[in-house]
Amino acid sequence: MGQPQIEENGLQETSPRETMRGLPRIVQPYLTWITGVPLQGGKQLIPWSPAKAGLLGLGQMAAGISVGAWALHPFTAWSVPVLILCWLVTSGGMRRLDVVVIHQTLHRMFTKSVRGNRIVGELISTFFWRSPYDDNRKEHLNHHAFPCSLKDGDTHYLLSTGMRPGMTRPEFRKYIWGALFSPAHHSRFFFGRLKSNFIGVTPRYRLVMSVVYLAATATFIALTGWWMEWLVLWLVPVSVFFQSCTYLYTMTEHRWWLFGNHERLPRDQRDLLTFGRFCGEAVPDGSVTGLRKAAAWSRWTFRMLVVHSSYRMFVLVGDTVQHDLHHVMPACDWANSPWIRADDVGNRPERYTEVWGSLADHLRAAGQVDNVMTGLPEGVVPTEWSESATQLASASASSAPSGAESPGQ
Repeated sequence: MGQPQIEENGLQETSPRETMRGLPRIVQPYLTWITGVPLQGGKQLIPWSPAKAGLLGLGQMAAGISVGAWALHPFTAWSVPVLILCWLVTSGGMRRLDVVVIHQTLHRMFTKSVRGNRIVGELISTFFWRSPYDDNRKEHLNHHAFPCSLKDGDTHYLLSTGMRPGMTRPEFRKYIWGALFSPAHHSRFFFGRLKSNFIGVTPRYRLVMSVVYLAATATFIALTGWWMEWLVLWLVPVSVFFQSCTYLYTMTEHRWWLFGNHERLPRDQRDLLTFGRFCGEAVPDGSVTGLRKAAAWSRWTFRMLVVHSSYRMFVLVGDTVQHDLHHVMPACDWANSPWIRADDVGNRPERYTEVWGSLADHLRAAGQVDNVMTGLPEGVVPTEWSESATQLASASASSAPSGAESPGQ
C-alpha cells in the first residue's frame, strides 16, 4: 500500500480519507469521526453543539461505570477484561469533559456568558480533582501565548518525565512504557492534583467546593458501604487511566522540540508546532487480488475498528484531532471543527500541517523520534537540542513551576 505524498506545505496531496470515498455511505459518518476529516464536498449530517459534546462525555462516563458495576457483581474471571475496558471507557468520558469542555470554558467558548463558563469549569474540575478555574485559565492562556516554550507548563511537565528530542525508537519505546507505568510519575501527578484543590486554593469558594465534595463522597460511601465500588469504578479510572491518557495526549499535542523551546517565534514557525492528528490509513491498493487482497482488507478493517477507534475513544477525544485549528482560530465553532478546518485549509493551507496514522505515528512525529520529519514542509530545519532554550537555561524537572506534574488542556 503506497504512502500518500506530502506537498510542500505539509498537507497530503491525496489524503487517506479520500481513498475511503468508495466505501458504503452508511459507514462514512463513522469514518469521518475516526479520521477527523470529512470527505471533500461532503455534507455534515449532525450539527454539533457544546451541550451535545458535554452530554456525550457524560454518557460515555456513565456507560463505563454502569457496565463496570455489572461486571463486579458477581466477580468472575471475565470481570477482569471487562473492567479494564470499562476503565478505559470511563476515563475517556472524563477526558472529554476535561480536554473538551473544561478547555473551552477556559476560552469562554462553552457557554455564552463568562459566569456560565466559570461555573461549568469549576464544577467539572472539582469532580475530577483538576486545577481551579483561574489557575488553569492563566496557565492555558500562557500556553497559547508561548507554546512549547519554557513559559509553557506542559513543556516542563514533559521534561520532568524524561522526554528529550532525537531519541531512537528503542529509547523512545523504553521511555514511554517507563513513564506510563511509573509509580513516581503517577503519584506526583495525582497528588499535584489533590494539592491544587486543598492547599493554597483561591478563590475561597473553590476550597469550599473541594471540601464539600470530599465530605459528600465520604458520606455516600459510609451510608452505602460501596467503598469497593468507589475505588474500582471511580478512583482507578480518574487516577491512573485518566493520567495515562492525559500523558499520551500531551505528548502528541505539539512538536514540542522543533524550534528549541524558544519563546519568540514568527507565525510560520508557531504554526508548525501544531499539526492535525488524523487517525487512519488509506484503503488497500486496488491492484492487490486474491488472498493478499483479503489479508490487506482484514488488516485495514482491524486497525480502523480497534487501533484507531480506541485512540479516538480514550485519548484523542472530541475536537482535539484538529488541535492545529484551535491554535489558528481559538474562537471558531469548535464543536464542528472537522468542517471548519476543512474550509480554512482551503483558504489558508500554509497555516496547517498534518500527520496521519495511529497514536504511535503521532508520538514519533511530535517527539522527533529518529529525527522524523513527518508532515513538515520541505526545508524546515529543527533547532539543535544543544541550542535549545531548555539546554541554554539548564532547565530540569527540579526547576519546573507549580503544577508541572499536572498538564493542562
